[in-house]
Amino acid sequence: MQPPAEKFGRVTIIVHWVTAISVLVSAIIGLVSVYTNDTETTRLATAVHQSIGIALFVLVLFRTAWRLTHPLPPPLPGTPPMQNFAANAVHALLYVILFALPITGYTGLAARGRDITIFGLFDLPHIVPLSRTLSVNAQNLHMYLQYALYALVLVHAGAALYHHYIIKDGLMRRMWGLRA
Repeated sequence: MQPPAEKFGRVTIIVHWVTAISVLVSAIIGLVSVYTNDTETTRLATAVHQSIGIALFVLVLFRTAWRLTHPLPPPLPGTPPMQNFAANAVHALLYVILFALPITGYTGLAARGRDITIFGLFDLPHIVPLSRTLSVNAQNLHMYLQYALYALVLVHAGAALYHHYIIKDGLMRRMWGLRA
């Protein structure tokens, strides 16, 4: 474990923004796969959505390992303890949901016997039993988690913007890698 720095390190910043962009792209493509009437577009969008979801799972595993070995910068001086608690809670929930979404997506497909091809390179093995009930429950949970993720991302981004534009305390600059 290294001592905390005043701002986030380069790897943390890169992984944060790659995760954010991947979540956004996956959400958009997932919605396209659900709301399009063209079968070929639906298949392609679904395949890309699944591939990004599995890649995100691996990225979040890496991000968690990195986070455990590279501490966060200390809270800004004068930050109320309740605000720190809320920030930590939102971040913890984001990690939980970013782990759970790929797992529920995978389970929903694998329990139905569907192939899960990753970027056209290989298929994931089916390690869950075939079960329509399990598939439906996993897909429903995947949908609810999706909405929870949207809400948490709005809270997270809203808090960052609040700090940047209202409080003007330089908090957001630490994740951009900029000097105060």
